[in-house]
Amino acid sequence: MTIRSSSLRVAALAALAVAAGAVGAPGASAQQRNCIDTLAGMSEFSRFVNGVVRARAVGDFRNANSITIFAPTNDALSGGARSALIDRLFPLVDGNREADPVLAPAAFQAHVVQGRHDSAALRQGGELTTVAGTTLRVSTANGALTVAEKGDVMARVTRADIPCSNGVIHAIDAPLIR
Repeated sequence: MTIRSSSLRVAALAALAVAAGAVGAPGASAQQRNCIDTLAGMSEFSRFVNGVVRARAVGDFRNANSITIFAPTNDALSGGARSALIDRLFPLVDGNREADPVLAPAAFQAHVVQGRHDSAALRQGGELTTVAGTTLRVSTANGALTVAEKGDVMARVTRADIPCSNGVIHAIDAPLIR
């Protein structure tokens, strides 16, 4: 199987989820849909959602209660960052891209924290622990809300407070892992 056919398979799975109603009926508000289905309904997060699907972590996102997701946009997952992440999280095995059973789910869990943390709460700063166990530092610099993982990995919140039934989503301009 090639990368292209894997991508087509992921797209087909996402289409089946939509057809089966997993993403919600047309006109359903994001507040009525869980976080992963809300993200799946927003084209700017398709790469992040496809990664979650390929990592077999959809259930973790769908069944979680009261979570905050820092979701990288498609632009954040393009170019060199995307290539490095794909090679590490989905290595080639016999010519096919297979999800690393430990790294891939952990990489997506590194973007999720327990509790609903809206932008007003985040602007107060502090540290949050992700589901993967990493520490995120939240701060405001020059009016912009930023999230940083230990080391040099920093992302700026580009769109805050996207509601979903089991939490809140904040769009970020870079992945929180390297």
